[in-house]
Amino acid sequence: MIILGVTHPISWNNGACILVDGKLIAMVEEERFNRFKHSPRVSADMSIEFCLKRAGVTLDDVDHIAIGWESAERQKKKKRYPWDFLLRQLPFRHMEEKMKFVNHHVAHALSSYYVSGYDHSNIVSLDGYGGSESGILAIGEGDELRVVKSVPNRNSWGHLYSEITRMLGFKSHSDEGKVMGLAAYGQHDEKEFTFIDWDRDIPLIDKKGFKKYLSGLTQRKKGEELNQRHKNLAATVQHTLERATLQMSSYLHNITGYKNLCVSGGCALNCSMNGVLLRSDHVDNIFVQPAAHDIGTALGAAVSVYKDVVGHRPDIVLEHPYYGPDYTNEEVEFELKKYKLNNFKRCNDIAKETATLIADNKTVGWFQGRMEFGPRALGGRSILGNPKNKDMKDIVNKSIKGREPWRPFAPSFLAEDAADYVKQPYKSPFMIIAFQAIEEKVSEIASAAHVDNTVRVQTVRKKIFPRYWELINEFKKITGVPALLNTSFNVAGQPIVCTPRDAIMTFFGCGLDYLAIEDYLVWK
Repeated sequence: MIILGVTHPISWNNGACILVDGKLIAMVEEERFNRFKHSPRVSADMSIEFCLKRAGVTLDDVDHIAIGWESAERQKKKKRYPWDFLLRQLPFRHMEEKMKFVNHHVAHALSSYYVSGYDHSNIVSLDGYGGSESGILAIGEGDELRVVKSVPNRNSWGHLYSEITRMLGFKSHSDEGKVMGLAAYGQHDEKEFTFIDWDRDIPLIDKKGFKKYLSGLTQRKKGEELNQRHKNLAATVQHTLERATLQMSSYLHNITGYKNLCVSGGCALNCSMNGVLLRSDHVDNIFVQPAAHDIGTALGAAVSVYKDVVGHRPDIVLEHPYYGPDYTNEEVEFELKKYKLNNFKRCNDIAKETATLIADNKTVGWFQGRMEFGPRALGGRSILGNPKNKDMKDIVNKSIKGREPWRPFAPSFLAEDAADYVKQPYKSPFMIIAFQAIEEKVSEIASAAHVDNTVRVQTVRKKIFPRYWELINEFKKITGVPALLNTSFNVAGQPIVCTPRDAIMTFFGCGLDYLAIEDYLVWK
C-alpha cells in the first residue's frame, strides 16, 4: 500500500512524504526545491514529484493521498475555506476519491506519537492556527489517540509568540527562533502579561486583553538597536510559553500518570521550552518531531490514514531525518566541472581531511548523503566550525551567515560523549532540546554554547550517520573535543541548500573557507 502525505497549500510550511507498506521512504520540504523560504501558501508540487520518484512509483500507483488539514465533512461546512477552494489548491484535485483529510492538530500529534516508539504518551500540540483550533492536549495509548482539550484559535499560544516576534521587529512565522535566542539576554517579568488566566486546568489567553496589550507596545523599527526592554520582552514571552506548556503537560500527567511526552506543532521547535519540559518532574522521556511545524502534518496524515486502513499504526521509529535527495560523486564532479572550477580534489578520506581543516579554524560547508528534513541542519547540509575557538561564533555570524551577532550556534556531539558536557543528558538526535552545559566544560565548546550556558545538542550515532560520526571523531583525535559547531548550510533569508549547485553557489557567495561535498573538497 502506497500513501502520499502532503501539507495543504494554505499551510505556512509545505512539503510531502511517502509511505510504502508502512515504511517511510522519503520526506522533504518544498522550500528546498523552489528556494522560497518556508514556501507558505505554495503547493508542494516538487516535493510530491521527488517522493514519487524516490519510491519508484507514479501518482496513479498511490492508493491514498493523506492531507494534514481538517476533514472533508468539516471543511464543507466552513465559509473561510470553502471546499471547492481547498480542492483547487491541490495538484491532484482530479483524484478526489483518493484524498483523505486528517484534522490538522491530530496530524501534528500523530506525526510525533506514532513515530516516537512509545506505546503510551501524553501529547501536546501547539501552533499559531490550524483549522478550528490552535492546539490540542491528547493521550496516546497503543494505536489510539484521545483528545482531552482543544485550544481555540482565539487563545493561541503560537499567535502570542508570533505577535511578540513581530513587535520586536522580526518576521512572524519565520523569526521566532530569534526571540528564543534573544530571551537569554533579558529578564522575564511575571506581571507583564496580565491577560493570561493561570487559574485553569490549562492557562487561557484573553484575546481582548492581549489586543489591548499589543496596542500599548511600540513596534521596534527595522535597524533599531535592541535595548533592554526588547530583551526583557523576549525573555517574558519565552518564560510564559514554558510555564504554559509545563502546566499543560502536568495536567495530562495528573490524568494518566504517564511520564512520556510527545510534542509537536510549530511551538515545539522551541528548544528552550523542550529542555524545560524534559527537566520537569513529570517527564522522564520526551519525543519532539524534528519537523514539528506544518510540514510534519504530511507525515501525521500519512500515518493516520495507514492506521485507519490497516487497523494499526505503522512500525516506524523515527531515529533520523535523512529522507531527502542525495547525489553521487559523479553528479558532484559534473557540477564542479560545469562551473569550470579548478580548486577541487577528490579525497580518499574526506572526514579526516575536513577534521584537520576545522581544527585549524577553517570553516567548512558539509554536504553529505541524503538531505535532512526540518529546519535544523543535522550533518547532511551543515556549516561546521571549531567550537573551541571563542571567536568562531562571530566569524560565522558575520562573514558567512550574515545574521545578528548575538545569534547562537549549536554543537553536534558524538552520542557517547555528550554526557560529559551537559547536565541531565538525554538522547537528542534532532538538535531540538536545550541542555545546561557543565560549567567547567563550556570553554571547550565556547562558540557553540549560548550566553546562558545552554546548548542545543545534537547527539550523533555512528550507526545512523557514519560519515558525520567519523568526522567528529577525527576532530576529537586532533583536539580532544568530541563536538563541532554546527549550523545550517544557508545564508540569512535562504533555505538550506539541497543540490550540489545550491551548495556551490552558496559557498562562493559567502565567507566559507572550504566545501566538503561527498568525496570532493573545494576551496577558493
